[in-house]
Amino acid sequence: MVSQYVFPSRRGLFCIVQHGHRWRSLIDAREWARHDSAEAALEALRLAWPQARLPEALSGWRYLAEAPALPHARLARATSTSTFRTTGVDPSQARVRRSRRLQGRPSRGVTDHG
Repeated sequence: MVSQYVFPSRRGLFCIVQHGHRWRSLIDAREWARHDSAEAALEALRLAWPQARLPEALSGWRYLAEAPALPHARLARATSTSTFRTTGVDPSQARVRRSRRLQGRPSRGVTDHG
């Protein structure tokens, strides 16, 4: 895969991916159809999924270009909608959950039975 356009929607993650000389339209990593151009793929997705409110032009989509040296798994990670960064996090350590509630202020409607 050389490049792709991505658009997250409530209906799913829509992708238009160049594969060789053809373009594939995907919804949540499932292939919907193949097209001769990215614009044709966009028009087909807009006609099939009007409730997704897809942008009218490819300029409204996020464009991801893949360098030839990068593996395909890297592109799949780039299309995820997660914005969390795990740099420097040791996966073997348990997650610590911290409350955002101020220490000196009790919760509303909750009494201390301790």
